Amino acid sequence: MTQLVITQGDPDGVGPELLLRMAAEGVLLPEDRVFAGRAKLRGLAESLTAEWAAPGWAKLEPLLDPSLAERDPSAPLGQFEALERGVDRVLEDVRKGAPAALVTAPIDKAVASREGLRHPGHTEYLAERAGVEDFAMLMAGSTIRVVLATIHLPLRAVVNALDQAAIVRAGSLLARSLVQDYGVAEPVVGVLGLNPHAGEGGLLGDEEQTLIAPAIEALGAWAAQAQIPARFVGPLPADTAFHHNRGGRVHGLVAMYHDQGLGPFKLAHFSDGVNVTLGLPFVRTSPDHGTAKDIAGRGVADASSMRAAIELARAMSRARAQTQTLR
Repeated sequence: MTQLVITQGDPDGVGPELLLRMAAEGVLLPEDRVFAGRAKLRGLAESLTAEWAAPGWAKLEPLLDPSLAERDPSAPLGQFEALERGVDRVLEDVRKGAPAALVTAPIDKAVASREGLRHPGHTEYLAERAGVEDFAMLMAGSTIRVVLATIHLPLRAVVNALDQAAIVRAGSLLARSLVQDYGVAEPVVGVLGLNPHAGEGGLLGDEEQTLIAPAIEALGAWAAQAQIPARFVGPLPADTAFHHNRGGRVHGLVAMYHDQGLGPFKLAHFSDGVNVTLGLPFVRTSPDHGTAKDIAGRGVADASSMRAAIELARAMSRARAQTQTLR
């Protein structure tokens, strides 16, 4: 069983109480290691309802990483320090050749920046620490998996930023993940068009013909060279492609821009969606929500996404170990 490393995220957000909840429900296992503030967790266990947190504290305390014992237990643990220590632990496992998986609770990017994080968020920081240049964000649910070719850009900037390399990078990372993380033997990846109706044969834009179709051809060549039995289909009209993903005709999708992919995804998986970073030498998942400071400490946060993130990290680790065994 792969040991999960879990970080608390923003201590003033819902991350710590969700960890208590996961421990109370038995979602966290004895071999897992949690990087979170002991005093914060104990305080939450005392202030929240017994059903929510009290059983969790007894189960969670033994999972707190031993390295935290070096600290003053009453001193608050910052979100960036927890993240650093967690990543150190995961990378140590990678160096030893052991399977490694990281689950990160949401951070407050502004606060983390003041604490020393020099990156826009978790994803970019993890990629730098792992020494990888090609990475992507996968939004994963039970019925939809979608990777974005471009992420946080104004809509008017998407056309200029979108290039063949971005589409190939997103598609190849998704195909590899479908094989090694999901155990799909022959994945089919749908590549969305940029324009309405995938350009309607050039009447509504020509990016499908001049950019996306050549990228799909390049993805086919990549799959042959990488010996990954994946097929790439498209350009697909975005207004029907998600139906095909939910129906199983494709195993995952490549969206051209943020809201094209995340709008339909969150309609289907608002409560239980998971953010996965592809391209890292370890599994990394995170719940698909923010710090929710406005409800933190009240015991009303929905734990579905955190639960799904932990369960998906375990499933991906098992699948990855299996594909390594078969090689």
